[in-house]
Amino acid sequence: MLFLLTISISCRKEKANWTSDWVIPLVNDSLVISDYVNDSTFAINTDHSIQVILKRRLVDLNLSKLVKIPDTTIKQSFISSLNAINVTPGFTFIDQIQEHNFDLKDIALKEIRVKKGKAIVKLENPLPTKGIFTISIPGASKNGVEYSHTEEVAAGTQAKPSIAKLTLDLTGYDIDLRGELGNSYNLLQSKMKVKTDPQGNTITLTPQDIINYTISFEDVEVDYAKGYFGHTTFSDTTKVDLTFFNKIMGGAVNIDDIDLNLTIRNGIKVRAKGLIHGIESINQKTSQTVTLTHPYFSNSLYVNQTQGAWDNLIPSELTFHFDNSTGNLKQFLENLGSTYQLQYALEINPDGNASSGNDILYPKSRIGIDIDANFPLRVGIDDLILQDTFAIDFKNDSKLLKVNQGKFILKALNTFPYGVNVELTLLDEDNKSLGQIKSQGQILSASTDNVLEKHIATDNTVEFYISKDNAEKLATTKYIMLRATFNSTHINNNIVYSNAALKFLLSAHLELKSSL
Repeated sequence: MLFLLTISISCRKEKANWTSDWVIPLVNDSLVISDYVNDSTFAINTDHSIQVILKRRLVDLNLSKLVKIPDTTIKQSFISSLNAINVTPGFTFIDQIQEHNFDLKDIALKEIRVKKGKAIVKLENPLPTKGIFTISIPGASKNGVEYSHTEEVAAGTQAKPSIAKLTLDLTGYDIDLRGELGNSYNLLQSKMKVKTDPQGNTITLTPQDIINYTISFEDVEVDYAKGYFGHTTFSDTTKVDLTFFNKIMGGAVNIDDIDLNLTIRNGIKVRAKGLIHGIESINQKTSQTVTLTHPYFSNSLYVNQTQGAWDNLIPSELTFHFDNSTGNLKQFLENLGSTYQLQYALEINPDGNASSGNDILYPKSRIGIDIDANFPLRVGIDDLILQDTFAIDFKNDSKLLKVNQGKFILKALNTFPYGVNVELTLLDEDNKSLGQIKSQGQILSASTDNVLEKHIATDNTVEFYISKDNAEKLATTKYIMLRATFNSTHINNNIVYSNAALKFLLSAHLELKSSL
C-alpha cells in the first residue's frame, strides 16, 4: 500500500504555465484637412494654404405654408323652378356656375398654381334616368386647357338617389381666384352641366327632384400665388450644434483677422422687415456663453422685395458685416462653442397692403438667414485639449490569462504644425475611470516649408507602459479615453497647408501568462 501511494505521488503532474506575446490593434483613426475641402468649409489657395469658406443657411422658410388653402367642403343643390316639365332624352336641364369662397382670413389671393391637391366630388341623381354630369372649373387651366370632367351617374329615386364619387387631381393647375366678374379674390368657380340620358326615355322633372353636388378641397398646396399675403411675423430661436467641439476639454485658440457676414435674404415679391436679437456661442465644457454684438442688432430693418421672376429670382439682402473691428467677433469665435443660438424675427408686409394686391410667391421663393465667412486658416493653439473615447475588448479570461507586463504603442504620422501630448485612461462599461496611463514622449509637430508650401511630416512612436496595477484592470476595461493636448509651434499663428493630417494607430503589446 505504501508502495502504491509512493508511485501515485511521484506520477502527479505539475501545473502547466507558459507565456505568450499578444499584439492587439485597438484604434485606427485620422484627421485629414483635405477631407473637408469642397464641402462649403475649406478651399485650397494657390499657395496651397487652407482658406475657410463657410456658407450655411441658418433659417430657410418656405412661404408656401404661409399661403395655405384650408380644407373646405361646399354643398350646392339644384332645384327646378317649374312645377313639372317633361324632359326629353339628352336634354340639358342644369348649366350653372357657382362661386366658392376660401376663408383665408387677411390673405387675399388673385391667382394660384397648385403644387399638389385634390377635390373630392359627390354627385346625387334622383332622376329615373341616367344623368350625364359635366364638371368644369372656369379659370383653372393646365397647359392652356380648362379643367373639365364628365361622369355618368345611374338612375335613382327621390327616396334613394344614385350616388357617384370621384376625385379630381388639381396638381399643376393655374387657377384664377378673381371670380366670374374678375374683380374679387379668394373665389373658386365651378360649373355644372347635367343632361338626361340621350338613349333614355322622356321623364317628368319636378321641384322635388333635387340634384345635390358636394365638393371637398383637400391637401391643397400652392407653389405660386399672387395677391396680398397679409401682415405676418415669423419669430423663433434656431439652434446649431457643432458636436466636434464637445471633444474640446480646455485650452485656448487665437484666430487671425476674419470677415464674416450674416445676411437676411428675401426671395418673395413682398416687402419685409428683419430683426436679429442676438447670437450666442455656448461652450458646454466651460459653461461660458458669449453673445455676438453688432451695432444694428435689435433694430427692425427693411428688406426690399426680390427682383426677377420664376427661375431668375435675385433675392434682396440685408447684410450684417463683422470683422475684428466690429463688436466682439474674435471673442465670440474663440469661445469654441459647441452650441449656437440665433434669435430672429421676420415680418411680412410690415406696412400692410402696400403692393395693392401684387405680392408674388414663386416656387423657389424663400426668406431666411445665411452666414458666410472667408478667411485664411491661421490658428494659434495653447494647451488645447481634445478628448475622445473608443470601445475596446481585450477578451481576457482571468481564469486562463494574466498580463505579466505590457504597453500601449501609439504610432502617429503628424503633418499639422502642432505638437501633441497624449495620455490614456482605462474606463469600465459605465465609463468610470479605472486608471490613467501617461505617455513616454510626445507627438512632434510637423515642420513648415514655406518655399514648397507644405508641411513636412513627423513619424512618431509614443509608448505608454502599463503598471502592474493597471494590468490587472484590463480584464474589466471596455473603453479607452484618449486625451490629446495640442500646442502651436511658435507664438504667432500657424499657417495650415493642404497636406495637414494626423493619422494614428493605437495598439496593445501584452505579455500574457497562461496556466492550466
